[in-house]
Amino acid sequence: MTKNASNESRNIVDTSYPYNGNILDLRVDYVKFPSGDVKIREIVEHKPAVAIFIVNQDGKICLVSQYRHAVDTDVLEIPAGLVEDGETPYDAAIRELQEETGYKALNMTKVSDFYTSPGFSTEMIHLYYTSDFIISKLPEENEEHITALWFTVEEIESEIMAGNIKDGKTILAYYWYCVKRINHATI
Repeated sequence: MTKNASNESRNIVDTSYPYNGNILDLRVDYVKFPSGDVKIREIVEHKPAVAIFIVNQDGKICLVSQYRHAVDTDVLEIPAGLVEDGETPYDAAIRELQEETGYKALNMTKVSDFYTSPGFSTEMIHLYYTSDFIISKLPEENEEHITALWFTVEEIESEIMAGNIKDGKTILAYYWYCVKRINHATI
């Protein structure tokens, strides 16, 4: 698929940035279509992020529980965070895993890159997998109040089906892992 296949039928006539923040900017595009109509497209330009699916020697999966202000609740999810300026996604994944769980990955496998909400956001998540890690030390100051918890595959399935896990990246990573297990694929 060509990246800009549909661009031939539209034309951006103006762009503004009504908000510039620490992790995102709001871009407003004014798009003129062949009919002459001008439509407004609001785009959230978001920094890239990483997420890590971590499995221990017993086959248990690590999720973190943390309060998410945007949805005003504690969320069960795989460890994740933003890629800092000048940092590779791989290095960000190693850093975020250590910061959120106290585990240091010795090796990670890239699973996928995906957009979280391509209808209005540029946010890209780089998903990694690891089962090769050591116990490390949590940072002294952790304002995020994150708790790392271990779950069996069956427990995660139950939590998803009960509606207790609502995080898309976690559900995607979990079902990717299940497919790999069913197919006996090496990860």
